[in-house]
Amino acid sequence: MPAATALRVRDATPTDASALIALDSVAASDPRRAEQIGEWLARGNVHVAEQEREIVGYMTLHEHFFGEAFVEILMVARERRSQGVGAALLRHAIAERGQRKLFTSTNASNIAMQRLLVASGFIDSGIVHGLDDGDPELIYRFAGS
Repeated sequence: MPAATALRVRDATPTDASALIALDSVAASDPRRAEQIGEWLARGNVHVAEQEREIVGYMTLHEHFFGEAFVEILMVARERRSQGVGAALLRHAIAERGQRKLFTSTNASNIAMQRLLVASGFIDSGIVHGLDDGDPELIYRFAGS
């Protein structure tokens, strides 16, 4: 059996838009997400994970969270979840931030993301109520920052 091709993380380009929309589980039911993806790509703050030239995940990384680095979205293709794609994207974000702090967030209901964050070295940093009714947003900070 041949070895799996290595996962590669790179900066996204506008030509990646259709692949990002296709793998994004929110875009399937919310047309505004496709617009958001286009906006993120235009700002140049999207990174993609690809394997065998197929995009299998993406994240947006910006510095609008009180002037600190923040992973706004981390999305992995449904069929590729729990295979190291999210961890690779987070490692890339950690490397990109340099000496700056790095934050992210997830809903309290998203147990898989919480586990990924803890396994990747993130710690609890706060909670925000009221963004999604009945599902608080949990804030995490990379422990090395």
